[in-house]
Amino acid sequence: MKKIRLTTFLMLAAALFCGRGFRSAAAVPDEQRSLAIYQIMVASFQHSPEGAPGYTAMWGPDGHTKNGNIKGITAALDHIASLGVNAVWLTPVFDSSTASGGEKLQATGYFTNDYFAIDPHFGTEADFREFVDEAHRRGLYVILDGVFGHHGGVTNPSPSGYTIDSTTSFSDRGEQGGTGNVKYPESLPYFKEVATYWIDRYGVDGWRLDQAYQATQGGHNYWNEIRKEVEDLAATRRSRGEKWGTLGYMVGEDWGTADVINRGVYRDGGLTSAFDFDGKELISGPMQDPSGAGLKGGWDDVQRVLSQPRKRGYSSNDLNPNLFLSNHDGYRLADRFDTADSLYYRRLMLRNGILAAYPGAITLYYGDEYADRSRETSGAQKDNIARTSGHLDARTPGERALKDYISAVLHFRAANPAVWRGKTKFKRSRVGQADVLTVYKTDGKSGNRVAVIFSDADADVRVKGLDAPVHVDALVPLFVKIR
Repeated sequence: MKKIRLTTFLMLAAALFCGRGFRSAAAVPDEQRSLAIYQIMVASFQHSPEGAPGYTAMWGPDGHTKNGNIKGITAALDHIASLGVNAVWLTPVFDSSTASGGEKLQATGYFTNDYFAIDPHFGTEADFREFVDEAHRRGLYVILDGVFGHHGGVTNPSPSGYTIDSTTSFSDRGEQGGTGNVKYPESLPYFKEVATYWIDRYGVDGWRLDQAYQATQGGHNYWNEIRKEVEDLAATRRSRGEKWGTLGYMVGEDWGTADVINRGVYRDGGLTSAFDFDGKELISGPMQDPSGAGLKGGWDDVQRVLSQPRKRGYSSNDLNPNLFLSNHDGYRLADRFDTADSLYYRRLMLRNGILAAYPGAITLYYGDEYADRSRETSGAQKDNIARTSGHLDARTPGERALKDYISAVLHFRAANPAVWRGKTKFKRSRVGQADVLTVYKTDGKSGNRVAVIFSDADADVRVKGLDAPVHVDALVPLFVKIR
């Protein structure tokens, strides 16, 4: 009895200390830690003539697709599934067609005027339902993009009658564009309904949360309440035997180092996943500067990125930082390298190998599987230059080789839980002229054991548990199953 009372006292003290609504981060479910997400910018990806007309303009490079639609994405699902990913993230598909700011802004989806309707430029509710069903049929989760801190002129209440308080609001992260037009807690019931509506109605599996720090206001992290609503619904669906709409994944966009994100969306247990901007910069350079390609520290940087969250400065190992190489808000990975370099594709394979070996959720931006570039385009700003036309086929042998490598390592990741869940050990060695980093990963639950080998020169490397050396090509990480 005394232990119970002491525990209760400590829990109450923690809640009082950290603010109302405090929820500690629980261990990350395997289904969330193993995520490999394919990100799509809807307006610039694919247009199907059988679908909605799309937009005619969008903030992004000149001469590239602006009329993408949902039918076009559905037609691309076989390609997406072939890559070895297990989820698809769509930039916002909610109706933004009357949002203030003009068509270029409306086409991005990030300034919504109706959170409970599909944008007619992208498709119909029937188109969206078909997309979700077809994605699920291929074993792909569906992640929607939600903007819960600013909007483009919502006037209608939610189906339950809740409204947004559009008073100018200031997040607790004011140094990072914290101003929005969604005030909390007044708007909380509305966005709790948004967060659950698409899961309950369509079986959507989770949310990517734009500028997520905007929901941290007045010393409180409102992701606590929204995440609880999503997780409770996911649990209810699981209890009914539902297969989809049960993941409950929520990943926040909160630019900055681990310490910055700890003080942002991770604060007080609000979210358990946020994009790993710190890791991205280490391996593929800064978001909006094409000059730096990361890995200035060589294999030391690789070892850092593949370490557990706490060793990297995050507040707990019960977090799930999501690593990425590119996205729609900056330069593409391939922009950072010279196509005349004989090692061009190997340098891209190296970064994608690190991505696949990451101990947690990861995201692949559409077109990066084909080394798409945006640096040569015109008419774009640095925060939208990567919104280039999507394509489903390789145009050169090099693109085909890169796509095949990415597919192979992502399929390896999917088949070997040690990659994303295993305990990690690092071994540095010299093999001839090669500097080698061998990353051993062992999964205690399944007994699965793998090695991922990085080398800066061609080398034959001995791996503990294998009878014969394995050959590793320079800069091309090799994934090996030991047991």
